[in-house]
Amino acid sequence: MGEIRKNKKKNKEKFPEKMAGILPAFYIILIGLCAALIYDICVNRVNATDAEEKTEQVELELVYAYQNPQWNSAIENMIQEFEEAYPDIVINYDVNYEDNVYEDILTRRITRNELGDIVQLKTPEAYAEGGLLGEISEDVAGLVSSVYTYEDKIYGVGAVESTWGVLYNKTLFEKYGLEEPQTYEEFLEICQTLSDNGITPIGIGGSDLWHMEFWVNHFFHTDILTADTDWLKKCSAGEVSWTDEEAVTMMTHLYELCANGYVNASWLTTTDTSLSYMMSEGDVALLYTGPWTASAIEKLNDEMELGWFYIPDESGTVYATDNLDTFWSVTAECAADEEKYEAAMTFLTWFYSDEVYAELCETSCTFPLTGIEADYGEAAVLQDAWEAFCDADERVSVYIGNEDTPEDFEKSMLEQVRKIMNGDYSVEEGLQLIQNSWEQSETGGGS
Repeated sequence: MGEIRKNKKKNKEKFPEKMAGILPAFYIILIGLCAALIYDICVNRVNATDAEEKTEQVELELVYAYQNPQWNSAIENMIQEFEEAYPDIVINYDVNYEDNVYEDILTRRITRNELGDIVQLKTPEAYAEGGLLGEISEDVAGLVSSVYTYEDKIYGVGAVESTWGVLYNKTLFEKYGLEEPQTYEEFLEICQTLSDNGITPIGIGGSDLWHMEFWVNHFFHTDILTADTDWLKKCSAGEVSWTDEEAVTMMTHLYELCANGYVNASWLTTTDTSLSYMMSEGDVALLYTGPWTASAIEKLNDEMELGWFYIPDESGTVYATDNLDTFWSVTAECAADEEKYEAAMTFLTWFYSDEVYAELCETSCTFPLTGIEADYGEAAVLQDAWEAFCDADERVSVYIGNEDTPEDFEKSMLEQVRKIMNGDYSVEEGLQLIQNSWEQSETGGGS
C-alpha cells in the first residue's frame, strides 16, 4: 500500500509538469486567434474605407472627336496619367469617329441627353446659346491665349492650334527637279510633271467625308476669302451666293484636280488613314493634310524624307490655315454639380500644365496655346511646318463649318462637292444645290 501511495504522489507531482507543457501551447493558440481576429477587423476596416473612398470618386465623361491616330493616342495617354495623379477622379471617355461631321454626332448625343461633362467642340456658340454649356473658370481661361466667349462669358478654351498643308515626297521632287511652288500655276506644273512620269500627284481620301474639308477650305481661303473675309456672314444676309463667280472659281479648281487626272483613281473609296500607306509606298507624291500624318508615314517607311508647303494662290500669296477650332467646354449639367465642376476644372488645369501639355502637343503634332515651346525632336518635317506657318503671308482661321455657317450645312455641302469632283453633275449645277442647302439650313429645313 505504501508503494501504491508513493506512486500516486509521484503522479501528482508529474501532473503540473504536463500542464506546464500544455498551457504555453494553449496561450500561443489563443494569442494566434486573437491576432487573426484583430487582423480581420483591421482588414475589414481597410476594405470598408476603400469602398467608402471608391464611392466618393468623382466620375467625368469626356467626349471628343477622333481627329487622327496621334490625337487619339495623346488623349488616351493623358487620361491614364491624370487618373494616376488624381485617383479620386475617374475619366470615362468616348471618342467619336464616323463618316460624318463631328457636329452630327453631337446632335444625336444631345437628343439622347448624352453630351457628357467635358466636350470637345468646334464652335461652342450654338451650344452656349441653347443653354447646354457652363462657364469656364477664370483660372482655367487665363491659362490659354484662345478662348470662346458668348455674351461676355467664357464657354470654351482652346485645346491646341493646328494647321493644314501639303506633305510631299522629297525624293520624288529631287528626282524630277521639282521645287516648292511659288504660285498656284507652279503647283499645277508640279502635278503635271509627276503625272507625265507615271506618278499619281495627289492622294485624296474621299471615303471619309471630313477629309474633304482640307481641299474645300483651302480653295475657300484662296478663291473667296482673299477678296472678302466676311463672305459667310454676307451669304447669310443674302448679299452673296454659292452660285456667284468666286464660288464657281473655287469649285472649278477642285473639279479640275480630278478632271486632269491628278488624283488617285480610287479617291472616292479611299480612307484618310490609308493615304499614309499609299504615300509610304510611293503611290502618291502629295497629301493635303496636317503635320500629324508625317509620323504615320515615317513609321511605315523610315527612309522616306518628307517636306511641307502651303499651296499659294494665283498671285503667289501664301495663306496658312490657322485651325483654332478645337475647344474644351463643360456642359451645363456638369457645371450644376459642384463636385463634378471642380473635378472638371482640375482636369483642365492639369491638361495645360507645362510638362503634360508639351507632351500632348508633341505627340499630336499640334501647336501650343499656352506660350510654352513644344520640342518636335528629330521630326524635321514638323519643324518645317511650324516655320512655314510662322512665315506665311496671311493666317486664316475662318472656315466652312464655323459659327457663321448654318447648322447641318457642312455635311450636305461636302456630299455635293464629292459629286461635283466625280463629274456627277456640272460645277454650276452642284453649286445651285449647295446654295439650296444653305437656304434650307438657314430656315431650319435641313439638307
